[in-house]
Amino acid sequence: MIKSKEKKKKRKKRILIFFLSLFLLITILGVIFNQVVYMLLFYFGYSQVYNGNNERGNQIMSFAISKMENPSAEIYHALSVQNTKNGNYNIAMSALEKAYEMDPDEAGAYYGWVLLYYYHDYEKSLEILNKYDDSTPGFSDWPMGECIHYLKGLAYMQLHKYEIAIQEFNTSIDNASKEHGEGWVDYQVYLNKGICLFNLKMHEEAIVVFNKAIKSNDKSSEAYYYKGLALLKLDLKDKDTACHNLNKAYILIKQGYKSSDTYVELFSEIYEQQVEQSILENCKN
Repeated sequence: MIKSKEKKKKRKKRILIFFLSLFLLITILGVIFNQVVYMLLFYFGYSQVYNGNNERGNQIMSFAISKMENPSAEIYHALSVQNTKNGNYNIAMSALEKAYEMDPDEAGAYYGWVLLYYYHDYEKSLEILNKYDDSTPGFSDWPMGECIHYLKGLAYMQLHKYEIAIQEFNTSIDNASKEHGEGWVDYQVYLNKGICLFNLKMHEEAIVVFNKAIKSNDKSSEAYYYKGLALLKLDLKDKDTACHNLNKAYILIKQGYKSSDTYVELFSEIYEQQVEQSILENCKN
């Protein structure tokens, strides 16, 4: 009898443990399942914003985030990216700042890049880019596929700190040349360095750099245009060379050779009417 009672107790204990374990497993799976559902719901909302349904998409993403146990920096980063592209800057910046607070090493590259191109907050962009650059000493970073020294050069250029901008552009050129050869230097680096030299009234030096931009990309309407302007500043009696470059720029733009971006205006971007006006003012008399 005693043994029988002990067996019953052990059996009940095993059954109790089994059901408690089963309950715990179901609870855990339920939580995991819910988190997966909320993650899928978030990306459904993301797709809505991607397709232009901003209000509905952001409501879905916000609801999904509110139900997530620990939304990651990647989630806030994703929330920011598409809202930036769609012009919902308040939502985008708030989300990006959260992502940066959570994971500055990962979010820093995009944060500095987007502050430069989209928000034109050049000082804050430099602050973020410099911190990001300092976190990887001895290594040249490429935020969003662009050399970090080139990005910093653009920021300094917009702040009219042309000497420092040129230093950053030179570092970008030197690094690319050492790693792959001078032919790998993006013509935009030469172009913007040349514009800085032009703004410093160093016109002969600017022309040398614009020639390098043209050698790298002989369809760069911007390089021909600024080279033409620099030649005019040399006060040449014969304007033929300057006007040849301006007309070359005009032809290239008419053919569709013009730097542009779907979402933002590039800093060295030029327009057909702008080039045409320069030709009318300098080459028609």
